[in-house]
Amino acid sequence: MIEKKAILIGCGISGPVMALFLKRIGIETIIYEAQTQYRDDVGAFLGISPNGLNVLKELMPLENILTDFTPGKMAFFNGKNKNIGEIDNANQTELYGAETVQLKRGLLNKAIREVAIANGINIELGKKLTSITQTEKTATVFFNDGTSATADFIIGCDGIHSTTRKLLFPNGPKPVYTGLLSTGGLTKLANVQNLYGSIRMIFGERAFFAYAVSNLGDVWWFNNISREKEPSRNELTAMELNHLKNTLLALHKNDPEPITDIIKSANKVEIYPVYDIPFLEKWHRGRVCLIGDSAHATAPHIGQGASLALEDTIVLAKCIRDLPSLEAAFAKFQALRQDRVKKIVREARKVGNNKRAPNKFQQFFRDLLLPFFVKMEAKKMDWVYSYKVDWNEKII
Repeated sequence: MIEKKAILIGCGISGPVMALFLKRIGIETIIYEAQTQYRDDVGAFLGISPNGLNVLKELMPLENILTDFTPGKMAFFNGKNKNIGEIDNANQTELYGAETVQLKRGLLNKAIREVAIANGINIELGKKLTSITQTEKTATVFFNDGTSATADFIIGCDGIHSTTRKLLFPNGPKPVYTGLLSTGGLTKLANVQNLYGSIRMIFGERAFFAYAVSNLGDVWWFNNISREKEPSRNELTAMELNHLKNTLLALHKNDPEPITDIIKSANKVEIYPVYDIPFLEKWHRGRVCLIGDSAHATAPHIGQGASLALEDTIVLAKCIRDLPSLEAAFAKFQALRQDRVKKIVREARKVGNNKRAPNKFQQFFRDLLLPFFVKMEAKKMDWVYSYKVDWNEKII
């Protein structure tokens, strides 16, 4: 393959990682990001499981990102604070080479970006994509500041609301609201250090709530609220902190402590609607290919969004390296990834549906049966966590 230059749209998690793998195979890359500055303070935290961490290990020591984290072990409780199940990760490192953790999104973004910059990857900010054109041999992007850039191919790494996807498939499926809002944040609270070691998942009376204590002693938390009507973006961004906190306090007033103390102590709360994307028939067209949430966004309920995007980067780079044309590389990439992604997206939807507030009758059977389901799910996740890509193995 003679392609030597690539344009990447989006500088989140997958963009810099994709750039680093392309550099390995001799392809020059430039990343264009719509934001005018790095926003490492935006977003709360996310889960990274062994399948994603093993991709990062190809590029950096994991110690670089394990400076501020919470463990990934999960303990489940009902609204009366009764333990109704656990998923322990004690043997993950032995089995898979890494152990699930929760990381601050900004910390992860910054660490990956700094590795990319140190390796000579160019990143340009304030470049909001407006259109794409293609010829037989090149692809060109146009930005709202009047500038443009041309390369051999383009990779869309710009997330669930991907402009690249909209331009590539203007009549394609749009992100679908799942009926849940997610809120979350980071806070400090006294006398919770003894709770370090797991994420405590509480199926409350009216809403789901989860929290964990980090290695630095802070409390990381999130909440899922059932809401049938999709909110507008302006509606959520306009919500005042006190109003949002009062809404959460009312939802969790009968739930176990320290939930109300966590909410009261928050000086910032992130809130956003939870989406996923109906399956795209194709993830590529011509010289443009989508990866991560741009191609296959998954709801966050099983913590696989970032890990799937990281998997995409190494698989796509290998396809470009080993196959004779872009068309063959992009088609093989989707063929290798599609079935796995579909299965995980479906599982995330199912878990999200279980977080909707049930009636008393449903609560009874959920609490009765959840311990059995938790054990089954823990075993079922082996196929997710054990996924590992050998960089040196050739794709044919």
